[in-house]
Amino acid sequence: MFETDRSYPRVVVVDPASFEVNLRVKGRTESEDRELSNLVFYYHDSGSSESYTIKCVSTSKLSTVTLMLGDIVNSVEATISVRVVGGEWPEGFQGLISVNTASIDAKKVELLAFGDKLPLAADGMIQLSRHVVSVEANGELIVSVMATSLEDQTVERDSEAFRAKKASRSMRMLEVHCCKFEVTAACSLVQNLPHFHKLTNDV
Repeated sequence: MFETDRSYPRVVVVDPASFEVNLRVKGRTESEDRELSNLVFYYHDSGSSESYTIKCVSTSKLSTVTLMLGDIVNSVEATISVRVVGGEWPEGFQGLISVNTASIDAKKVELLAFGDKLPLAADGMIQLSRHVVSVEANGELIVSVMATSLEDQTVERDSEAFRAKKASRSMRMLEVHCCKFEVTAACSLVQNLPHFHKLTNDV
């Protein structure tokens, strides 16, 4: 079973499932589009009680496609919001707001990457390109803000951990280069289905 929402991509899977990736070179019209690569990946429940990542690589004459999935067991959905509450984003620094689970700390999910201008609403809320991720019901979610100098690649970062709880809401403060952020994580249950696994398409 696949579910989509305009505000964020998510996949709910009932074992077994298949994922198809079809890359095309866009022509002037749809009839002129050319197929570049086609990958079909079959997912089966491993029976693991721990979260883990799955990596599949497909190589053709024209391209190499890498598909990575993260199997988050016994998961809840975490909705992330970030608001600037003080200071200003440093001039000449590009930024990255990301999140990862403590169980899969090597793979971060990008919530927003931007140049030296923060996309802010009138109330100071940052307009994230993605704001919903999965985390184990008894796990930890780590939200990070990183600033990288466009001139000399100097990096400044701050991060905070959120303990996931069913139907909970928590807030932490981050600060990078005198710019202060209020980060909120609201957790909610996903639909309870037999043998279901919640996968994000980035983790």
